[in-house]
Amino acid sequence: MLNSTLVNKNKIMIKRLRTLTLKALILSPFLGKFKVLFYKKLGIKFSGKCTIERNVHFLPEYDKIYLGNNVEIRTGSLFVAYDKIKIGDNTAIAYQVTILTSAVPGGPHNKLYNIYKRIKKPVEVGHDCWIGARATIFPGVRIGNYCVIAAGSVVRDDVPDYSVVAGVPAKIVKKLNSEDLK
Repeated sequence: MLNSTLVNKNKIMIKRLRTLTLKALILSPFLGKFKVLFYKKLGIKFSGKCTIERNVHFLPEYDKIYLGNNVEIRTGSLFVAYDKIKIGDNTAIAYQVTILTSAVPGGPHNKLYNIYKRIKKPVEVGHDCWIGARATIFPGVRIGNYCVIAAGSVVRDDVPDYSVVAGVPAKIVKKLNSEDLK
């Protein structure tokens, strides 16, 4: 029993060391061209070529992140993946965007934890979308295809195809003409 506990602890330590090493390699200015390869080794799934700039943070479970072909993610963005995050082909994510799959008021020591239980839901962003700088997408949101999320918007509800949303909370401000996108 003691031996199997020691083996499990060693496996955990090796996994943590591997993750830390890959994260350090991602941050290296000399190995930037291999960044996607390192992200793949951490568990992110790619269906094609992607651009991920520096200082993009994926927490805590890389294997729950799915990025389509030609996805672009700009500096400072944060993906909190306690559940699945799926980003469709040709989607552009601007600077400092936050995508959350979980929300909890601080854990068991915070008295609000007894009232507001942890939320854990997937987020899906369709293809050919544009998410503006500092937008925040909450757990459980589905953003359709050909959507624009204005900078600084807080998206709490699903966004239908061909929609432009803006504000806090985000509301539909315009519908795009599907014929213009062919």
